[in-house]
Amino acid sequence: MTCQTARIITPVSWVFAPEWLTVGEASHLSGHDKDTVLWLIEDGDVEAKQDGDTWLVNKWSLHEFQEALAEILHWWG
Repeated sequence: MTCQTARIITPVSWVFAPEWLTVGEASHLSGHDKDTVLWLIEDGDVEAKQDGDTWLVNKWSLHEFQEALAEILHWWG
């Protein structure tokens, strides 16, 4: 049995996050795994740029994606 730490993400978490997030930071903030974040980048669902070998995700673009996803899930539920 593994013990998982509860992840509590608040609006404050979004405000104080850097403007450009690493894939790991975007994963933590959004709750998606890293592969999903990379898929969102590839699919053009979030604004991203490359810094060398590192992908950086615009936090507000990710936030807008999360808001749209929440609205869709609300209306489907």
